[in-house]
Amino acid sequence: MSVRFGPGGIPIQCSARSTLEGVKCCAELGLEAMEMEFVQGVRLKEPAAAEIGKVAKELDIILSSHAPYFVNFCSLDKQKMATSSRNLIGSARITAAAGGRITVFHPGFYQKRTPDEAYKNAKKNIAAVAAELEGQKIILGAETVGKKGSFGGLHEVIKLSQDIPMVQPVLDFAHLHARGDAKLEDEADYRKLFDLLEKELPGFMKHFHCHFSEINYTDKGERNHLPLGTNNKPPFRPLLKVLKENGYSGVIICETPNLDMDAQKMQKYFRRLG
Repeated sequence: MSVRFGPGGIPIQCSARSTLEGVKCCAELGLEAMEMEFVQGVRLKEPAAAEIGKVAKELDIILSSHAPYFVNFCSLDKQKMATSSRNLIGSARITAAAGGRITVFHPGFYQKRTPDEAYKNAKKNIAAVAAELEGQKIILGAETVGKKGSFGGLHEVIKLSQDIPMVQPVLDFAHLHARGDAKLEDEADYRKLFDLLEKELPGFMKHFHCHFSEINYTDKGERNHLPLGTNNKPPFRPLLKVLKENGYSGVIICETPNLDMDAQKMQKYFRRLG
């Protein structure tokens, strides 16, 4: 598969704003992936998802999705957990109906709990979601988070993936850098990160799914995402060189304010590497 690039949402260069038109627009722009954004709620129905999936397959666009932000799998509140589970299950089922491989979600918040307590709750609740989705061709992508008060550090999402077969880490490089989970400044830093992942999750780097943006951050973590070329934190060129040199395969979803334009920029640089 090599590495595919696409936007997190409908391309900015696309005049129509439907998911179906967004898929078609990605193909016209030469991109090869698109993440469907359900962050404010899952409004897509299965018949429409199936049609989107048919077109995406014809155009060779790899689909994924991002579940609503309204989830917290560390919570002990039954109502909040019911909402969290419903949002993730709904996103995953619609994504599967569209032929997508992975649904990304933010795992939760510590909320004065210890990391061990938060992990215990998250593992139990996410495992229950995975059980509900048994038989569906879908992966749940636990995204690495950018704020230190949020549950979902690099080692936490790796452990979730080891404990729950349906879960896979989604590397958000800007979040890793801002939170301090991985210093990402040069090729050596990326190699160190990927070596860790290959050790803990053998084969992961042959089918990774990740997000990329530059980021504005403070000691508390992320503040906001930035276009490529703003501050080079983290830098994308060393990342792409390491991916190419090691023959890794996967999908990079661009989450900068210039979604599709920066995805094209990354794709162009990657292809020039030979």
